[in-house]
Amino acid sequence: MKIKELLTHLEQKYPLYLQEDFDNCGMQCGDKELEISGVLVCFDTSLEVLEEAKQKGANLIISHHPLIFSGLKKIEPTGRVGRIICKAIENKQVIYAMHTNMDSASGGGNDLFAEKLGLVDCKVLCPKESLFQKVIFFIPENESANLKNELFAIGCGNIGDYDYCSYRMMGEGSFRPKAGANPHIGELNTVEFVEEERVEMIFPATIQRKVIETIYKYHPYEEPAFDIIKLENKLLNAGLGRVGFLPAEMNAVEFLEYVKEKMSVKNIKYSGDRDKKIRKVAVCGGGGGSLIQAALNSGADAYVTGDIKYHDFYIPEERMMIADIGHFEGEHFIREIIYNEIKGNFTTFATSLSEVEKLKIYNI
Repeated sequence: MKIKELLTHLEQKYPLYLQEDFDNCGMQCGDKELEISGVLVCFDTSLEVLEEAKQKGANLIISHHPLIFSGLKKIEPTGRVGRIICKAIENKQVIYAMHTNMDSASGGGNDLFAEKLGLVDCKVLCPKESLFQKVIFFIPENESANLKNELFAIGCGNIGDYDYCSYRMMGEGSFRPKAGANPHIGELNTVEFVEEERVEMIFPATIQRKVIETIYKYHPYEEPAFDIIKLENKLLNAGLGRVGFLPAEMNAVEFLEYVKEKMSVKNIKYSGDRDKKIRKVAVCGGGGGSLIQAALNSGADAYVTGDIKYHDFYIPEERMMIADIGHFEGEHFIREIIYNEIKGNFTTFATSLSEVEKLKIYNI
C-alpha cells in the first residue's frame, strides 16, 4: 500500500481545507509514492523521533504540529527544521502533519477534549464558514454521469457525513455554432435546441482549480457553460473549540480539581471568581487565547485552554473563569485519535505511538 493511499483516507475524514490560514497541515517532506513500511505517530517531529521511526521500520511519520510553518528559502542542516528535513530525506522518510484540520474536524481533538471533561450537549464554539463554493453546469442528460463521477472523485458533493451530493433539473439549452467552431452537437450557423441537465454541487474553495480543469477535460462540449458561486454557509459540526455542559453544576474550586483529575495535570493557571458556579464550559486544545471572546459570547461559565497571555486573563472581567492547563496538556491526546484511526482501518503495516519525544523545558 502506498503512503498516498493512507493520506487520502485521513484527508477524507480530517479535510485539509479545515485548517486555519496560518497553518501548514499535510505533507511536510518526502515521497508519498513510496510503499508504507510502517507508521509512527507523534506530537512534534524531532531527530529523536526520526531515529525511533527508523528503528521501528516506519517510513511515515505523522505529527500533530507541522514541522514547517512558514516558507523555506533553503534547506541545509544548520537549524532544527533543516536538520530534520535532511535526515528524513536521507532515511527516505515522509513527514506529514495533522494540526488545526484535526482540531476543527468532527471527531477530532476538541471533541475528545470535551469528552474527557464529560461535557454533554456540545456544540462547535467557532463554526467554520465561507469554505465552500457551488458549481453549476449544463450538460446533455445521457452524458452527465461521467462528469459527475469525475467531480465526486476530486472532492465535490461532500456535505457533512454525506457524499455524492448533487442537485439536477432538466431544461432546454440553445446555441448556434459559428465559423471556427467544432460542435459536439449541431451544425455550423444553425440554432440548436438541446435537452440539458442542470447540475449543482458544492465543493471546498481550495479545489476550485481542479473543478474547472475537470469540467473542461470531461465535458463533451467544446465550450462548456458553468457558474461558480461563493457560499457563506457555516459548518455547524466543524471549527475550533467546543462548548457544552458539565453533568452537574460545581463551584469553581471543585471544577478546577475536576479538570486536574480529568486532564491529568498537576497545575492550572486561572483567573475568575472562586465562588462562581460552573455548569457551561468552553474548551479549545492547544493555544486558545484568540477564542476567549467567543467563549464569553457563548455564555460559558468557564473556558479551559492553554497558552493564555498575562493580559488576556483580564478580558472576562469576572464574567467567566479562564483555566490555562498548558498547550501540550490540552491536545497531546490527539495522537490517540490518529493512532486509532489508522490502526482500526489498516492492518498490513505496523502503527505505533512515539515513546521518545519530549520537550526539554525544566522547572527548578
